[in-house]
Amino acid sequence: METSTATQPAVLADAGAAIAAAGRIASRVAARAGDNDRLGCFPAADVADLRATGLLGLMVPSRLGGSGARFSDYARVALVLGEAAGATALIYNMHASVTGALALTDDSVARGLGAPEGWFARRDEILAEALAGTLFAVAMSERGTGSRLGQLATTYERRGKRYRIIGEKAFVSGAGHAGAYLVAARRAEGAPAVSYFLVPRGAGVEVVESWDSLGMRATASHDLVIDVEVGTEALVGGIEGAALLLARWMPQWLVASYAAVYVGVARAALVAACQHARERQLDRLP
Repeated sequence: METSTATQPAVLADAGAAIAAAGRIASRVAARAGDNDRLGCFPAADVADLRATGLLGLMVPSRLGGSGARFSDYARVALVLGEAAGATALIYNMHASVTGALALTDDSVARGLGAPEGWFARRDEILAEALAGTLFAVAMSERGTGSRLGQLATTYERRGKRYRIIGEKAFVSGAGHAGAYLVAARRAEGAPAVSYFLVPRGAGVEVVESWDSLGMRATASHDLVIDVEVGTEALVGGIEGAALLLARWMPQWLVASYAAVYVGVARAALVAACQHARERQLDRLP
């Protein structure tokens, strides 16, 4: 998975340190936003800043060396980043949706859903990868159905100790730049089930550059064509059918996490409008 070896990510002592770190990089992120959108460039320098400051490990619990942040802490960080560059904040939102859902699902709840004991070690490995600088993305939406899990066309089937996943995803922010993708797929045969798989970038995961949306070009929300086999360790939660259960248990990562970004975008727009009015002396008009 994609990590940075050039610099060791900082260790965030707590959520307050994370919010301060977001504030320190905000001006640099904002300064790059215009060119990134105009040129349609993935904000690699912004992600490098997120990695170096330790913000990719924001949601990692303190027992693993992270800040132990909660959803409200993420929202405050996302608001700061959203005010600096909406595209960068949206990429960060998808990463935090993966790590936050893993970190904040209580062990007793996971066991109640059927997670095997071996899953918890795998979960901690994934969170440790985020702490070390791996960027995660979400491959859930599909053209024509959006993110409605019950209508997915992407399918999977069990083949011994492996899973074959076939499908096409749209609006995958960070496509081609993430170390792994959280892929939602439905079981091809048998009883209905929608499951999550953490699929590493590489062979069998093709990026189709289809994204060119004003103000959001830098999110690199391209399509993915998936035809890949993964091991059982890629099955999130260690059980099939967990996607709908987690969606009900932690809906904030599917809905409210975006709101924090867009509040930041709205605040930046308000500040820009006020500045424009003052510079043009429009504020002096009746």
